[in-house]
Amino acid sequence: REQPGVGMKWFFFYDSNFRPLRDNLVSSAHDEFELKEDFIEDLGVMKFRAGGGVPTYLYKAQKIKDALEECEEGERFLFTDVDVQFLGPCMDTIEKSADGFDVVLQREFEDIGVNIGFVAVRNTAASRAFWQHVHAEIVRTQALDQRVVNNTLYSGLAEKEFGLTWTRFPAEIWASSMAFFGPPPAGAVVHHANFTLERAPSADPSLKLEQMAMVSAYVRGGDQQALLNFVEATKTNQSMLDYRDRHFGPRRPGPEWCTLPEGHPARPGGFSEKRAKAKAAAEAAAADAAATKAAEAAAAIAADAMPGSTAVAAAE
Repeated sequence: REQPGVGMKWFFFYDSNFRPLRDNLVSSAHDEFELKEDFIEDLGVMKFRAGGGVPTYLYKAQKIKDALEECEEGERFLFTDVDVQFLGPCMDTIEKSADGFDVVLQREFEDIGVNIGFVAVRNTAASRAFWQHVHAEIVRTQALDQRVVNNTLYSGLAEKEFGLTWTRFPAEIWASSMAFFGPPPAGAVVHHANFTLERAPSADPSLKLEQMAMVSAYVRGGDQQALLNFVEATKTNQSMLDYRDRHFGPRRPGPEWCTLPEGHPARPGGFSEKRAKAKAAAEAAAADAAATKAAEAAAAIAADAMPGSTAVAAAE
């Protein structure tokens, strides 16, 4: 429910395509917030790009920077994507999780990763420096905002350079990417529809709205099987497997994630798809050349062994 002027400031933005998501989001709130929403007629999302592409990444990072300017020193606010729904009161979870930290972010997976679709931020010098860096990196690299944030946090740069303290929300602040590890836990209070099994244009919210109805029914004791089917399909979905491997596994590019333990597959970083393809092509060419050489050698031996050949005549 919309209750301006009370509670924690809550920032989000949307365009005309996402009006249905916005209405669902606001109507699902159980806590009192001071709404700080931006409506943009057309964000210029990039079709089929994760999260709408660079225009959305830049607007989001700028929105968080602006929110920091709007809040008092030390004040905490909530920023969410619009493809979120509340499943119950969450303020207690937010406050307990955020106590003592500059930034608290939603989990991408149970074991690793953060998602900036549900973030509690405290206005501190460290937070301001961190989000300024994130925005500048998106401008410089045109990279996925999630990748920039995860790189900055897990590499240790955020703590070392900005003095940022951060943590992740518990699984009760649930993202559908977490279905890779199972269904929402008992007591889930938030659902972020950040992953869908089917690919849809960035401007089409229909699949996310369907997923929200499915998750809401599951949490409220309704249809269980639809969500359980979604979980099982997520675990073997090739797009999900590739995403996890490329962003949080051995195929991850970018800096070393020094905050992870030695031996963790995501720690090294530095992976290049281009180099890997070139290496695979070179290895395939070398294998073909070796096979050709071996075949030629075998043919030569066979020819020498034929009756009437020079080699056979000499032996006789």
